[in-house]
Amino acid sequence: MSSDPAVFNDTLMEVEHTPSMHKRILDILPGVSGGVARVMIGQPFDTIKVRLQVLGKGTAAAAKLPPSEVYLNSMDCVRKMVKNEGPLSFYKGTVAPLAGNMVLLGIHFPVFSHVRRQLEGDDHYSNFSASNVLISGAAAGLAGSLVSTPVELVRTKMQMQRRAALASTVAPGAAAGVEEFYKGSVDCFKQVLSKYGVKGLYRGFTSTVLRDMQGYAWFFMGYEATVNYFLQNAGPGVHTKADLNYMQVMGAGVMAGFGLWGSMFPIDTIKSKLQADNLAKPQYSSTMDCVRKVLASEGQAGLWRGFSAAMYRAIPVNAGIFLAVEGARQSIKYYEENVEHIYGGVVGTV
Repeated sequence: MSSDPAVFNDTLMEVEHTPSMHKRILDILPGVSGGVARVMIGQPFDTIKVRLQVLGKGTAAAAKLPPSEVYLNSMDCVRKMVKNEGPLSFYKGTVAPLAGNMVLLGIHFPVFSHVRRQLEGDDHYSNFSASNVLISGAAAGLAGSLVSTPVELVRTKMQMQRRAALASTVAPGAAAGVEEFYKGSVDCFKQVLSKYGVKGLYRGFTSTVLRDMQGYAWFFMGYEATVNYFLQNAGPGVHTKADLNYMQVMGAGVMAGFGLWGSMFPIDTIKSKLQADNLAKPQYSSTMDCVRKVLASEGQAGLWRGFSAAMYRAIPVNAGIFLAVEGARQSIKYYEENVEHIYGGVVGTV
């Protein structure tokens, strides 16, 4: 090894501190873990939600279907899907959100933490600010919407394949021009991109941005406010998130889910209808056009179909997300402490 002090110091810093690229990877791993948990737990609930939003009793699309294919409520949707399509139908379109949500939560959590740190530094445990949390959450939602729009378009198209299959039996000659068939998520992505370009993949972008900014502002608010409550009312020795037990983390996650879906559900319904719409012959020309037509034909109730499925979904999904996120963070912390200890000993010996 060189005797040059500068070289030695560079080596010391490189070993004692995680390299920047390595650290960036570690920064997004908790979000990736949460993304996997979200999709694997939540996909069946999301499928039910979208089916009710688009094909539930009272919707415009339901009028074109036989009564046996119209969903009355969440449990009716479950029964009919199992009977007509089998249990695996709840996981249609999983590939796109599985890949997308690993990226999405890998964006949401770092962006939220970065913006919040810029606003208030690292003292948020002792000086909680609701406005800063809301701003940081909205920024995270805005950043994530660039990814979530095409991901959710593909998922929604795949969840609507039952409608395409029914159309082909009712009007075989016209079905090809009315409903589009896809072999899977990748095929859907390729077909939409080749036929309609990037604009097709970003159908519903405005509603997705509005949904994600509002939803994630209250998602993080629900979580951080609950965590702050636990920390302020905890006994001695509890100072940070790392000191909370898993039941508290899951409880805060459930509150995050309620904040997310409770704040954004009507605009999520509009987003689902826009993305389920036929791209070649769209029924809705814009977000506001969709809002006007839904209110005219379905009333206020049309904006809230599938709400119970979304709220039921919030309990296991968001408990699982934050359990995975905080568990990954603790694992990374343990890993970094042990690596620093091991390599610190090597450098000390040298």
